[in-house]
Amino acid sequence: MVAFSGNRMRKLLIVVALSLVVFVIHQLSYAENFALAGQLSESIRIVNRCTFDALEPLDTFHPITNSKIPNIVHQIWKTTNVQEYSTEMKASHESWKTILEPQNYTVKLWTDDDILELIKIKYAWLLPTYIGYPHNIQRADIARLLVVHAEGGIYADLDVYPRSAEQIQCLKQLGLQAIFSPTAGTLGLSNHFFMAERGSPLLQWVLYEAKRRGLVSRRIVLPYLEVFWSTGPIMLTAAFRKYAWIYGTLRDNVGLIDENYGGAVIGHAAGRSWHGADGQALNYIADNVQVGTLLSGIACVFTVLGVIYAVRRYNGRITTR
Repeated sequence: MVAFSGNRMRKLLIVVALSLVVFVIHQLSYAENFALAGQLSESIRIVNRCTFDALEPLDTFHPITNSKIPNIVHQIWKTTNVQEYSTEMKASHESWKTILEPQNYTVKLWTDDDILELIKIKYAWLLPTYIGYPHNIQRADIARLLVVHAEGGIYADLDVYPRSAEQIQCLKQLGLQAIFSPTAGTLGLSNHFFMAERGSPLLQWVLYEAKRRGLVSRRIVLPYLEVFWSTGPIMLTAAFRKYAWIYGTLRDNVGLIDENYGGAVIGHAAGRSWHGADGQALNYIADNVQVGTLLSGIACVFTVLGVIYAVRRYNGRITTR
């Protein structure tokens, strides 16, 4: 066994500490666009209520003339047996059918085989990326974008439950190209519930962005962050920001549901069944700690460690004199 002198041990610790700093900065760099870019309200319409004119009782329902979004609800599961979805909660598929099918909606369940067939027929350029993902949740993230882009309509995770058919109708009547649920207030766009017109240019852009990030995402060590950056909310939000920067403000074309209003439209049980230990830890941080506080804390820790090291080294020099 190799023996380390005190001086060599200190140098080794310095190298390890610097390597850790570089690693942390590198990993955080993949989240910077999502976490640090600020509010989206300047480039997107924040939907915080439903106007009286748009909200009509469903017993006087008539065909929507200004809606670009068809009456289809898309959901995705591995097979047609949604009973296998979770042992902790009941899949929302039947809830959507009960509430919206009487209002002339189609509630459609896509399986893994259905998605693969759709990609082979209409999105062959995305097939290598889709197959190459190391995590199933990445394929699920892409699948939801594909089905809504291909047919238009509403997407809802199986842990998302409808609360008001009237409010859903209201969102569709706003005449927007796409509407997304929020994450972290108005910092980002989430993909657990959204709606869009068929062939949405924004969704097409997002799919291109997902393909671009496919191979690059392998550099991310944490699986949770890899998923969010490559196909999840970080990718979705970054793609929207680029799209809005190129084409100008989209406030008259794309909507983001306000967090406080969203509860009147849907309920989200947030199953998070695919998350590993890293995801659970980061979810706790996201739910309980502000991003600025987290980054400041990391900076303070390394600053304190640096000061301690400098003081000890200085005292050591004095002692040896």
